[in-house]
Amino acid sequence: MRRRDFLTRTAAGVSAYLLLENGRGDGYRFVRSALAAGEGDRRKATGEQNLAEFALSIKYEGLPAEVIAAAKRVLLDTLGCAFGSVGSEPANIAEATIRKTFGDGNTATVIGYPHSATVEGALFVNGVLVRSLDLNDTYIGTEALHPSEVLPTAIALCEENARNGRDLVEAIVAGYEASMRVNDAISFIERGFHPLCAASYGIPLIAGKIWGLPKQAIANAVGISGARGFTSFVVNSGAISMMKAMGLAATAADGVFATRLAAQGFTGPSGTLEWLASKIKPVKDGFAVDLELAQYRLPRVAFKRFPVQIELQAVVEAGASLSAKIKGRAQDIRTITVETYPGIIERVADPAKFKPQTKGTADHSLPVCLAMALLDGDVTVAQFEKDRWRAQDVMALVEKTSVKPAAALIAKLPKGRGANIEIVFVDGQSLRDTVEVPEGDSERPLSRSSLERKFMNFSVPVVGKAGAERVMSLVDGLEELKDVRELTLALKGAGKPNPI
Repeated sequence: MRRRDFLTRTAAGVSAYLLLENGRGDGYRFVRSALAAGEGDRRKATGEQNLAEFALSIKYEGLPAEVIAAAKRVLLDTLGCAFGSVGSEPANIAEATIRKTFGDGNTATVIGYPHSATVEGALFVNGVLVRSLDLNDTYIGTEALHPSEVLPTAIALCEENARNGRDLVEAIVAGYEASMRVNDAISFIERGFHPLCAASYGIPLIAGKIWGLPKQAIANAVGISGARGFTSFVVNSGAISMMKAMGLAATAADGVFATRLAAQGFTGPSGTLEWLASKIKPVKDGFAVDLELAQYRLPRVAFKRFPVQIELQAVVEAGASLSAKIKGRAQDIRTITVETYPGIIERVADPAKFKPQTKGTADHSLPVCLAMALLDGDVTVAQFEKDRWRAQDVMALVEKTSVKPAAALIAKLPKGRGANIEIVFVDGQSLRDTVEVPEGDSERPLSRSSLERKFMNFSVPVVGKAGAERVMSLVDGLEELKDVRELTLALKGAGKPNPI
């Protein structure tokens, strides 16, 4: 090595060390990573390095007001969804199991439960809580993604490291934006994988930002996490099991572990997304992830009014609207015809969805969810928990339901998620309703009052009315919060969780 090169590299390493000694890291030392970064900067940046730089460039002071407001909206909605699953069988199993897997630490809150856990343990259980009801937010890019499932990681790590509310907002934006932009860039479903794979690129960015890691360490973490983060789409195919609730939670725990390794100098591969685009059919030429900072996706996230798959929101809304008109006449219905999009039909109206055997399949079943909406005027969590979807009158309507593509809707809104419902009675009379854009969609946002009602319905049974209002107030004033632990303390449950 030439003397000039040696001095240059040594100076870069010492500068990085001194900077980190005075920075806000959590005890990790990154001399090896800093030296690797100096070497990498002389070559063309990899996709992983670009993602790391993107995350590090996100600063609270530079965020538009609408993005900050959107971050607080998704946080409130996500916490509500988590409260709603406290005491559920998947959550109780997860909560009991993490102690045996991640140890008995108590650095991070398990939402709605009395005992804290390790970071990985807490974010895993909280991830299961967020996803279990199928009521959390959705981003429609190349395919549907639930970006709110990255929030448990941001919350747990900010709590462990005593970060403030603005740090939490930065972490939320970094994790959300990276996951959604990867989702925009490539279809995982076309290649046999679940869209949640996109979050394997967002999780290390959250951890890296909160821990104050340098760019190359974060890039290595992204490479490790991205290479390991492939989850088969079988999770959402056919009969749907409890694993639906833990897919991204497991990816998140793995992504945090990947970042811990990278923080100590463990290196990861580069070009992981490019490999996916070029090696697994369909091959995508000219692959690129849009990392233009100003093009924020977060305000375009959709919220769910009903606890069913995002593509069923319009179907259920139309069914609920028609419910009052068929009171007392359900037995006289001859046929129910649903018109919607081919991709939706493939996912929620396949043969298994007409005869669901599990709750997870039922809340992804077009005919079942529509039948409950028509009969009861609504679709709620209680209906699924109490096996309403198995009832004889529900299944009688399921048997009368057929589904076909909606040519008129496709022509008008080619990328929409709307639906037409037509009910024909035995006497020849008919009823029809169309919902082109469901309530909660980014084009028809859920109102503040509806969001608050959703949150309060789920949180009050766990933390009481005063406790729920306290959480809502802390989220609304998140930018003024000096320590995220003030918020996480308010998320604890007072009593014992329900037995498994």
